[in-house]
Amino acid sequence: MKRKVFVSYPIAPAGLDLLQQHNIEITMHADHVPLTQPEFIRQFQNHDAVIMTLGEQVHSDVIELALRGNPPTKIFSNYGVGYNNIDVAYAKSNHIFITNTPDVLTDATADAALLLMLAVARRFRTAEHLIRAGKFQGWSTLKQLGVDLNGKTLGIVGFGRIGQAVAFRAKAFGMEIIYTKRTPLELRIGKQVSFETLLRTSDVVSVHTPLTGETVHLFSRREFEMMKPNAILINTSRGAVIDEKALVVALREGKFFGVGLDVYEQEPHVSPELFTFENVVLLPHIGAATTETRNRMSLICAENILDCFNSRTPRNLVY
Repeated sequence: MKRKVFVSYPIAPAGLDLLQQHNIEITMHADHVPLTQPEFIRQFQNHDAVIMTLGEQVHSDVIELALRGNPPTKIFSNYGVGYNNIDVAYAKSNHIFITNTPDVLTDATADAALLLMLAVARRFRTAEHLIRAGKFQGWSTLKQLGVDLNGKTLGIVGFGRIGQAVAFRAKAFGMEIIYTKRTPLELRIGKQVSFETLLRTSDVVSVHTPLTGETVHLFSRREFEMMKPNAILINTSRGAVIDEKALVVALREGKFFGVGLDVYEQEPHVSPELFTFENVVLLPHIGAATTETRNRMSLICAENILDCFNSRTPRNLVY
């Protein structure tokens, strides 16, 4: 009997091709509109494996349904690094594998963080709007002035793979690096400091921490008040790390030189107030959106599933 895999959202073909080469039957939700949770629950059942995204929630109720399927679901292969949408402990206690796609999106996400830094620092949003609106009147000495990154202090909150990749890129721009990390790190780039010190001394703050119970609203009004006047804030990690309502208030008060966001607290909803600020650059969660990265993510999901089907521990097991 063929093994069956359900894919909750259209993904790059590399991994799908690999699964089909192993005579695996694939059912994919082909619409680029995400499944609602009830739709996901209805469609994933009775598949040996599921490739899913951050949009689907796999809590105890879903895991119980997975166990009762015909066939029962043996693995949820997450198309991404973060897994705060999954009850990993409950899955583990019921011998269901949870996997993710680490490492592969490090460079693409780090590039996106630098893109946002440059876009905010050099006021790309207002500059491009000016020229698209037909208002460009020629070179000017004092209009559309941004700020240099060279010589500025970059504070990196969360110094894992992506945070370190950002540090190496920023160093090439002549930035001084400080960072927060729970454990000491033997890496000769930057200086480890306390969270409060980072907030008070950074010209640019870039967020790269995972979303956990401890990091929800890690940045709120208190933290914004600690930051330097005219600081730049960048977030390419998880939206809920920043209290969006408090961020809007701080922007209204002129707290920041600018803000760059690729993630949002209630995705896909974006606070309408954020659209009103000229010094805010917004991206639609495209940090890992390169052809090479998406294909590799797809392959990793498939490889994890094949490991499971061949009675091997998946290579990217979360727990």
